[in-house]
Amino acid sequence: MDAQEYSPRYIQINELYIDTVVIDDTEFITLWCFTVLDDEYKFVYLGCDFSQFNQILIAAGDKGKEIALHIANVLNQPYDVPTLIPIKEQFDEYLELTGHDIIVYEPLAVEDDFEEYDEEDEDLPIEQLFGGKPNKTQQKYLIYQLDKLYPSMVFEPEKIIHEELVDCFEDDSLELAQLYYDYMNAVENGYSEGEARQVAGLDKELFFRMARKAADLWK
Repeated sequence: MDAQEYSPRYIQINELYIDTVVIDDTEFITLWCFTVLDDEYKFVYLGCDFSQFNQILIAAGDKGKEIALHIANVLNQPYDVPTLIPIKEQFDEYLELTGHDIIVYEPLAVEDDFEEYDEEDEDLPIEQLFGGKPNKTQQKYLIYQLDKLYPSMVFEPEKIIHEELVDCFEDDSLELAQLYYDYMNAVENGYSEGEARQVAGLDKELFFRMARKAADLWK
């Protein structure tokens, strides 16, 4: 029997705070970082190739250039495999990437089979050290692969004239409109129709039509 075809579930994040860069003897890099998922800061392992990592460094501006030079110096010397480059420790701050749509997905091979942490264990999960809430029922290791990143589309809607509608639905319609702009941004960056809807959270046809109407309303 042929193996079931894997359809990755895309997730869009808009904040990335890189703590450590891990380089091994493959063409891939692992980033230990924090991001916002479900309105909470969470620690994740993010895999990417060197080309994608260069995109991150360029997108991060001057700090990215500084860290790129540091990493180049490390790689120009004999180094252990794997090598950990602690960004936060050496630069006193995370490498931040904001203002971008960062599309990730969970790799097929990832299974949530790590051991749970004992509540009295002195080695707390790193996300707790960053202020996240501990999960007392299950320790979830969040492992993602980077798919694409691109600058977020700036959405600054003009005030519409339908004041009564604005009073009732302003927040919801704005959120829907922004989802439609996320969808359009994904399409412009090479995603198929179905993938772009998934990235923006507009899989359901009715929800998609509502978002399109909201975007038209806020033009």
